[in-house]
Amino acid sequence: MKFSVLGPAGTFADAAAQKYLATNLIDNIEIDYHDTFDQVYQAVTPDGIGLLPVENQLDGFVLATLQRLQVADITEIGEVTVPVNFGLAGKVNQLTDIKRIFVQFKTEGQCQKILSQIPNAQIITTSSNMVSVQKLRDGQQGDAAIMPQSQMARQNFSFQFANVADQTDNNTRFIIFKKKPAMLEIPTQPVEDSTASFKSALFITPPTEEVGVLYRILSYFAKTHLNLVTIMSMPTRQKIGIYSFYIEIFGTLAQKQVLFETLQQMADVYTIHPLGVYAL
Repeated sequence: MKFSVLGPAGTFADAAAQKYLATNLIDNIEIDYHDTFDQVYQAVTPDGIGLLPVENQLDGFVLATLQRLQVADITEIGEVTVPVNFGLAGKVNQLTDIKRIFVQFKTEGQCQKILSQIPNAQIITTSSNMVSVQKLRDGQQGDAAIMPQSQMARQNFSFQFANVADQTDNNTRFIIFKKKPAMLEIPTQPVEDSTASFKSALFITPPTEEVGVLYRILSYFAKTHLNLVTIMSMPTRQKIGIYSFYIEIFGTLAQKQVLFETLQQMADVYTIHPLGVYAL
């Protein structure tokens, strides 16, 4: 069994995978590292699982993940949140000597304060924090990189600047998924602990764009007292002005049947793309 993760080893995704395995007491599984989000998704085997970042505390939702989820046939089975912090290292003597800085595409939005101190440095975006580290190793005098704080002690660069995230309280949330379509089946078995919590994620796409469409979508959940914790609009790419709404719902297991009944009602009017329901 393989656990497909954005790599290489040492990334925050790797830390999230290790935390999920330890928390859920899962062994006999191989962590399978890949360079891009799409490669992670494609590598998930029928009996395997995958992990992708979905939200950062400072920089918001990860668009690349949401774009994949919008069209993917997957079932989310859990989530895990890990703290993230960054350091800056470089082949320089001082901050103002930096000519090029390698920064992972999502890390950049979390480290704006430090980047504003080197406005003349060229920012080179990378696909992974560990790729940033490797590019600095292979780079030249005047190069620098922002990397996981945990990597700083392992590097031997002449200049190091610790804790460069915009705030020290910073976390990233990851989803764990299987590659099979989530279903809108009403549970037939009673729940063991009706007070336990669940989260559900889905996309809802209206057939047309019209005044009040979002209000009508939200009214379904308001009437049944289902708690929406996330709502984001995503272009369908079919026509300008037509959007899907990414929604996350939080509730107790006693409300699970209500959720599925509500979504089945909505499916008569809207396109529902469920992404799974999992216990918290």
